[in-house]
Formats: sequence, C-alpha cells, structure tokens
Amino acid sequence: MKKKRIFRNIAPVLLLVPLLLFAACDAEELGSLEDLSMPYCGVYECERLELGGKNLLEDFDFVRLELAYSGDFALTYRTRAGGKGTLGGTYRVDTGKEEISFSCTFGVRSVSRTFPMPKGSILIEENFLGKPLFALFKT
Repeated sequence: MKKKRIFRNIAPVLLLVPLLLFAACDAEELGSLEDLSMPYCGVYECERLELGGKNLLEDFDFVRLELAYSGDFALTYRTRAGGKGTLGGTYRVDTGKEEISFSCTFGVRSVSRTFPMPKGSILIEENFLGKPLFALFKT
C-alpha cells in the first residue's frame, strides 16, 4: 500500500522531468518540422537552361540536381553528343527565406552562391562569361 502511494507521488514528477528539459531547450535551435523532415531532398530535373537567351537544354539528354539528406549535392548531366559529368559540393536550405546555398571547392578555391527556392523549385540566375545564365530545376 505504501509503495503505491509513493509511486503515485513520484510518477507525475517523473513525467514532468522530460517536459521541463524540453521546455528549457531553445525552440529556435530545434528548427521547424520542415527543417527536420527535409522535404526538399530528392532529385530535381532541369526544365529550363538558357545562356544569353539561347536554349541550352536541347543539347542535353538530362541535367539533374540531387539534394541528399547528408547536406551534399550532385549536379549530373549527359549531353546528346555522349559527354557526361558531375559537379558536387554541399548545400544548405533556409526554409524561412526560401533560399538554397551551394558550396563547391575547385582545387584550393571555394565558391558559394545563394539562390531563391520558391514553391519547391530552384531558380539559378547568374552572370556566366559575361552572359546571363538562367536555370530552373523542379522535382
């Protein structure tokens, strides 16, 4: 009988301990559900690729961008002429700002760029060799 009464008094305290520990955590540190589930991970197909107003996509069998859960990305392509290649690096998504940042290392040089990511698409607008480069990737 005494054991039951002790358990009744201790049980609510034991249940409160995890709640108090969780409440003591900074909610900003935990991130949103979207940050935790990472719904943006997966394979994106290039739907538009233009350089200086010229459509380059017709020269490729495919251009794909894969975002892995590990934070790594791989941009792979195969040309109609049979050439193929891959470019890789790391990425970070800011779901609040709807932006994605890519970082690549070429030898000793490191390059980082941030692009808009509206409605699950990735828009790349960059000046490349003095001409505007535009690419649109969608899942």
